[in-house]
Amino acid sequence: MHRTARLLAGCAVVASIAATLTGCAGGASGVAGCTPLAQPGQASESVQAAGRFAAAPAVSFPTPIHVTKPEVSRILPGHGAPLTAAQEVSTEITFLDATTGAVVLKSDYTGSAPADFVIGTVQITGLRTALVCAQVGERLVAVLPPSEAIPAASRPTGLGATDSLVAVIDIRSAYLARANGTDQVMGSGLPAVVLGPDGRPGISLPQDPPPTTLRVADLKSGTGPTITRGDTAVIQYTGVIWKPGDPTNGTVFGSSWTTDAPVNVVVEPGQTVPGLVTALAGQKVGSQVLAILPPSQAYGSQSTSTVPANATLVFVVDILGKV
Repeated sequence: MHRTARLLAGCAVVASIAATLTGCAGGASGVAGCTPLAQPGQASESVQAAGRFAAAPAVSFPTPIHVTKPEVSRILPGHGAPLTAAQEVSTEITFLDATTGAVVLKSDYTGSAPADFVIGTVQITGLRTALVCAQVGERLVAVLPPSEAIPAASRPTGLGATDSLVAVIDIRSAYLARANGTDQVMGSGLPAVVLGPDGRPGISLPQDPPPTTLRVADLKSGTGPTITRGDTAVIQYTGVIWKPGDPTNGTVFGSSWTTDAPVNVVVEPGQTVPGLVTALAGQKVGSQVLAILPPSQAYGSQSTSTVPANATLVFVVDILGKV
């Protein structure tokens, strides 16, 4: 399982933006049926961020600004379903010191290194408040109090402990929170899969020996873009060891659900284990796939810290997006 670096997945990575990273505000973000967690206020309405979407904005506002709770205004409208805390988003962001107006961190706005993070787990907690109910294509202005801005351990030089933070956020894209395809009929003799309320799978193995060849079954059939070899797929997965007679039989050796953060896998031999490449290639976003990988399609005679040698691996994979 290959995992790429995730910009903004944690505070330490947020700080790396600076090292590597026409309009006036008006109206609350959000769409019918979704109640935003923050509303516009005098501070957010005072911020101007001119320029086209996904390009570096020209930001201006009267200084100093200080808020005690997040304020969020929409500059450019979006489209589609409202975002939830469980979703990963791809964004371009500029952060400014609300006291001085100085830029403290920013994306590079080339499109090659967007800031990707799961809304509900990003450590700049004010972003969680700002983005719930927003839409892809929006440019938002969020003014965040110090307590919900960049934590002390990652605070850039020049941003004081009592300074509020202005964030201009362009939401380039969003990935599914869980597979949303049509349920499919399971074949006999396969592991049973039961989903929790959040979509997290539980896997029960049959008493029979595992198959000796690769088996792939569709649990849900999606209708999104097709994943092809060489693509990077955004997924949630759980993997279980199927090795009768071994103490590890039935144990979970890995799961992205435990961190509430999807992972990126490159659907290419040498980047991802062969059986998963075959299982994912040709699938559509929104699908959920059960894949049974014999040792020859997994790690073979090699062992890892969590997988014994010559183990059959069972994966349940939710295909959430295509990078």
